[in-house]
Amino acid sequence: MNPFFKACLITSILMNLNCANQRTPTGGPKDTIPPILTSSIPINETTLFNNDWIELSFDDDINTTTLKKNLVISPLTKLKYTVKTKKNIVRLTFENTLLDSTTYTFNFLDGVTDLTEKNPVVNLSLALSTGPYIDSLFITGYIHELYTQQPVGGVLVGLYLYSDSLDLTMHKPLYFNTTNDSGAYTIKNIKYGNYKVFAFNDENKNFSFDAGTEAYGLKSSFIRLSESMDSVNLIINTIDSRPLKLISSRPFGRYYNVRYTKPVTSYQISNLSSNKYTFLHQLSEDFTTIRIYPPLDSLYNPELDSNRIIISIRDTIQQQLSDTLTIKFLSSKREPAAPTSKINAVSIDEHQYRISLSFDKPIALVDTLKILLKTDSLIPYTPLKMEEFKWNFNKTALSFKVSIDWAAIQNSLNNELYKLNAIDSLIPNQRILNQTMIEFDSACFQDADGIALPKSLITLTKKTAEDFGTLNIKAATEKTSFIIQILNSKNNIIAERRNQKESTVPYIIPGIYKLRVLIDDNQDGVWTLGNFADDSTPETIYLYPSTTKISSNWEISIEDLSF
Repeated sequence: MNPFFKACLITSILMNLNCANQRTPTGGPKDTIPPILTSSIPINETTLFNNDWIELSFDDDINTTTLKKNLVISPLTKLKYTVKTKKNIVRLTFENTLLDSTTYTFNFLDGVTDLTEKNPVVNLSLALSTGPYIDSLFITGYIHELYTQQPVGGVLVGLYLYSDSLDLTMHKPLYFNTTNDSGAYTIKNIKYGNYKVFAFNDENKNFSFDAGTEAYGLKSSFIRLSESMDSVNLIINTIDSRPLKLISSRPFGRYYNVRYTKPVTSYQISNLSSNKYTFLHQLSEDFTTIRIYPPLDSLYNPELDSNRIIISIRDTIQQQLSDTLTIKFLSSKREPAAPTSKINAVSIDEHQYRISLSFDKPIALVDTLKILLKTDSLIPYTPLKMEEFKWNFNKTALSFKVSIDWAAIQNSLNNELYKLNAIDSLIPNQRILNQTMIEFDSACFQDADGIALPKSLITLTKKTAEDFGTLNIKAATEKTSFIIQILNSKNNIIAERRNQKESTVPYIIPGIYKLRVLIDDNQDGVWTLGNFADDSTPETIYLYPSTTKISSNWEISIEDLSF
């Protein structure tokens, strides 16, 4: 065969083969229309159902690979079933017998989709009864988060058969549904009876409430459901509600650690008998362990001395626990960690500043004469006059207030410059002062391990009255026990007013703020979070609906705060 003719023949064959290859068409609008249910066996709300299968047909071919993951059968049951899908039909075959005289609701959620784009069938559910009638009661409501007051989606809302022995951490809901993105829920086909309403973030998808990690909310006592109910609204909050228990009490290196099952919010240590030594102590970063330090007294012998103490603790839901312990330290050659600290300064007004220090270990000794005002090399260091000098209960945090006489410091600086200018005219005879510093000398603090903290500085910037804004608040309320809180953009409380219907908050740093009101519903003087263990709910929080912008040298009034 002619080589040229042979090459042309091969090229022609390859071109024809390429044309025969099938390819997925490109372009065109994306299919967003989900399948539609056309029929079901049995039909919705069938009574006296006695079959062992149900079947649903759609107007398009379907995918059911996630059906078992999504299908929710109410009331909660251990009913086992198999799934068989053929084109546009899905059949569920039950492996065990349905309960007698019971209304079942099958909520398919996103378990049935089309084949290509996986668009789920919308609001797909089927109700049937093995008895002569369909249970038709329902409840509806909304779920909101406590502090933000925002709706919460994906929360499991359950109805539990009410009894004195009901344990929400052990029992599972009989009827349930989950909230949509707007926080709304509806539970249908409920049988009349007494129910506990309880909602929680079922993060592990096991229908069991984890008191340590999952946000929850409840309705106190129970509801007697004899007719349908609207507006059964709940507030949920993430809070560790586990029982408070002592886990261990033992030496740990040179220290003595006392560990609990959950975070501790406050504690107190007292000696059971007279004790000539002082024990410093602190909470761990996760708030579950109290660390006790051996005394720095040179006469203390860790091998021989021991002490009996009482530790009384409290958690976020006001659970209390007291334990009597014998504290005995062990000798340790391990070098203790070097101490660290953090310093913060906040302007109170044009002259006053609030200084806050936090330490990673308790402070054993402090020399206030080593806290000095350092402004300029021309002005000698001067000791600070401090007011409201306060330690927290375990000496890991210190705060105090200082007043800076900017005019006096400015005059001192100018006087020194004037003297220098008289000697050398190139030196200016004045300089505008805009800041000063507080120095904490290296001999100022000694921690619980006897180690001195390194020198540290904090800068104070000069302020004038025009640098601040003022907020006037007028509350329209019949409440008598409440706390109005002003929060900054980081949700930190910058000011509070207790039981004041009219108040003024001066010297606010410019920024965006919001108002939150904690309402003491039971008027016991304490706002509480509630606890599912004693069937109590959080006391009311009201959020003012809009933020407030505070500008320099400006006065803002809020006169429509109503709660």
